[in-house]
Formats: sequence, C-alpha cells, structure tokens
Amino acid sequence: MRIDDFQKHALSTVAITKKDIAALSHRTLGLNGEAGILSNHIKKIIRDKGGKADAQDIVEIEKLLGDVLYYTAVLAEYYDIRLSDIAEQNMARSTQFKNNRKQ
Repeated sequence: MRIDDFQKHALSTVAITKKDIAALSHRTLGLNGEAGILSNHIKKIIRDKGGKADAQDIVEIEKLLGDVLYYTAVLAEYYDIRLSDIAEQNMARSTQFKNNRKQ
C-alpha cells in the first residue's frame, strides 16, 4: 500500500470534514490521545515485563501505531500536507543527521 492511499482512506472516515477549529481540535487531540495510549501500553510492558513485549503486546502496539498514523494522516491533510512528503522530508533530515554525526 502507498502511504498517500492510506491518507485518502483515512480522510474518507474522519468524523469532522469541514476545515474549522473543531476539525483541527479533533485531529490534534486524537493524535495526542492515541500517542498517549500507546505510551501507556509500552510503559506497562517496561514496568511489568522488563521491556519484553509478547505476541499479544505486539498486536496491540501495531493497532495503536495504526491509530497514531490515522490521526497523523488526517491532521497533515488539514494543512494540505501529504504523508509521502512528510516521509521524504523526514528521510532527508535523518540522512543529514546521520552524515553530520559521522563528521
């Protein structure tokens, strides 16, 4: 699957489609909320399992990362940003960072 196809699909299911303060709030708070749930799950893996995730944890982490990706996709679209552009820019920045560390 291409990342921009995922973004289009996410937009077809987003609750608030009008670009107003309610949509911006919903998308931003949704992203923050889902990232918080993911962080809390990983915190419990660290606390209760010494950081070793079992198969059930991996399934849950995958689901939660999908939720984070969903809200990232719809928040990016609010500002007319494509996920593929974000990914490309991030790759360029991380490559630059890596190259700077080698110097």
